[in-house]
Amino acid sequence: EKDGSGEPLPLEVIEARLAKCVELSKKSGGGDLPLLGYLTSDNRDTWAEAREELIRVGGVKMEEALKVLESGAVLICLDEEEPVSKKQASEIFWTGGLKSGHNRWFDKSIQLVCTKNGKAGMNGEHSMMDGMPVVGYCDFITKRSYNDVLVESSAKSSGGYESADDNVKDIFAECAGELTSTGSNVASHVEKSKSNFDNLISSHELQVQSFQGYGSNAIKKMGYSPDAYVQMAMQLATYRLWGEQGGTYEATQVRPFLHGRTETTRSVSPASEAFVKTMGIRPKRDEMDATKRAEKVALLREAVNSHVKYIGLAANAMGVDRHFLGLALSAKEGEAVPSLFSHPLYARSKTWRVSTSHLTHPRFDSWGYGEVVPDGVGLAYSIHPNNCMFCITSLREHDWPERLSHLLEEALVEMQTLNEMELAAPASKL
Repeated sequence: EKDGSGEPLPLEVIEARLAKCVELSKKSGGGDLPLLGYLTSDNRDTWAEAREELIRVGGVKMEEALKVLESGAVLICLDEEEPVSKKQASEIFWTGGLKSGHNRWFDKSIQLVCTKNGKAGMNGEHSMMDGMPVVGYCDFITKRSYNDVLVESSAKSSGGYESADDNVKDIFAECAGELTSTGSNVASHVEKSKSNFDNLISSHELQVQSFQGYGSNAIKKMGYSPDAYVQMAMQLATYRLWGEQGGTYEATQVRPFLHGRTETTRSVSPASEAFVKTMGIRPKRDEMDATKRAEKVALLREAVNSHVKYIGLAANAMGVDRHFLGLALSAKEGEAVPSLFSHPLYARSKTWRVSTSHLTHPRFDSWGYGEVVPDGVGLAYSIHPNNCMFCITSLREHDWPERLSHLLEEALVEMQTLNEMELAAPASKL
């Protein structure tokens, strides 16, 4: 028996079993069953109550089915949708959206999502993992093509494995009847969770800015750190969106330290403030004025250098936020905490209106996450050699993502124009 040997399954075995999964999902009567995936999208206490109802109604068979489902390290979601644009794909991989949200089990830390037209993505639950391990995981998956696996599998025998009919089972089949029986409240729980899910999804907006003007190659030629340069573009764009800077969080890795995860790099600084205020709430179109142009470029360079310095300190565990967190967590129950933690300025400084994170991989089209405060934006980004990608999220009521997408493009073009004109300007003669 080769199943369970720890060796990768041959491709034809995997394909046959996935095809069986699709076949079982389309069996008549399946559409009448409650869509249990919605339950996992709800408030944790609400889902816990619904889970108890599942077990009450389904008994031991339901417990066994849930145990099987929960034992898997990874969940594969096969969606019927056919997204084309980065925005469409991002919405599906983020939440499943209004059409495919039921086809998720959000308790899973890793869900690999495949759409009908061959696009693939991952939905990750953040508490157990950070960006770089996920990049490594996805790199392992994406660097090997279908043909690579096909060639490898052709050298293996598919004999000795269980057939798809024997191996693939509908784990809920034996308790499906109980879910819709008289006295079952499962359908009611699912309906409420679906309503909450639909409201949550409908209240959010996502935009993708696929900026094709330039990328890390051009930024390096200008003499800047690509990450810090793009952070300043985001500072300028959000300043123009709101008329003021908002507390900005950039995740910085501290993985060289034992159990290290992240520290906060704070993008709002005296240097970034001087830069965005000099650039103005809207473009001043004064690039032809050599003095003003030189001032803006100098302030940009100072802001970028200040940001690079902060990142270096944060990466060496010399930031401030994790130390404050450690101090707060060290307080024993009932013990008075320092007055600093209740100071309005401290609370404001920890309100991340702009939650940013940078992950770049040549085979990643887009990636992102939601805002972390109601009056903020989620701003994930990638800086490729010749382009930049931003995934922008916020509550729909603010109408911010589309505007911020435009302002990011505007800022990047304006910053490039300033640098190119300054570089081309003739040196002054004494």
